[in-house]
Amino acid sequence: MPYLFCLLTLATLFISPLKAADKIELPPLHHLVGIKPSDAIKVPDKFKLGDEGELICATCHGLKDIDKTEVDKVDTTAADFLVGGHYRNLTGLCYQCHDEKKTQRENIHILLDEQGEIKKKQCTYCHEEVPDRDKKLSVAELKLRLPMQSLCYGCHLKDPHFNAVEHQVKPAQKEMLERIKKHSSELGILVPLSDKQEVICVSCHTPHQYGVIDPEKPAGKQVINDDLAEGVTYKAHPWDQVFTADKADRLAEFNQQHKMNVEFSYQRIVQEALLRLPAKDGQLCLVCHDSKD
Repeated sequence: MPYLFCLLTLATLFISPLKAADKIELPPLHHLVGIKPSDAIKVPDKFKLGDEGELICATCHGLKDIDKTEVDKVDTTAADFLVGGHYRNLTGLCYQCHDEKKTQRENIHILLDEQGEIKKKQCTYCHEEVPDRDKKLSVAELKLRLPMQSLCYGCHLKDPHFNAVEHQVKPAQKEMLERIKKHSSELGILVPLSDKQEVICVSCHTPHQYGVIDPEKPAGKQVINDDLAEGVTYKAHPWDQVFTADKADRLAEFNQQHKMNVEFSYQRIVQEALLRLPAKDGQLCLVCHDSKD
């Protein structure tokens, strides 16, 4: 299934293949109905199918008699408009049935081929030309396509994870800037800041696969990850039941208020990716923060 599948599914106007008298013109952002999912599609039990196993309106929508309701009278704000509640991104609904991995763009952070050679084309997504990785280069000499503090937003959201936005500020305390300088020197790592001394994405993350830059150099020292394609991985943890019970009431209130169906589970990180130091044990945090705070 090519990457464009998702885009086409979400952007094309589809007409339900019903009898001529019953044919319903659907507005944009609709999926084909009246067809049976292929063997490559895994439809969860909570998504209803028709009597012959075909996709129907109720497969994706929970509203009663939505197939008999005029399009402009459908309550799209209702909690059960989409099966599973509201989704932060519409693709969250798509990935309930479709394999997310098969719709993804190439991971441009995988910069080394099987022989350990640089994939030069990957470099030019961020750089105007391939930098000399054996030299210590200034920011200007890196010839970035966008300012360092904005470059990541070409592909990533500004809030890709919890507390991302809150971190992208200039430290309020002068002591923190001094701590960053001191610890990065002692640990032999690079902690880039913006020209306004703000914390930015690459302060904590490195855009380069391990080994692209000599690990003995500050810019190349980072968490080793043997499978960057897999990315961050987690494992189940027995504390999950405790955390889930603790947050059950607040989560239910949140879902009701925002008409969503967010679920919570506590898992432990097994593998981290593209970090300058491990975060799961707090090493990365302590570069900036005092453990006594």
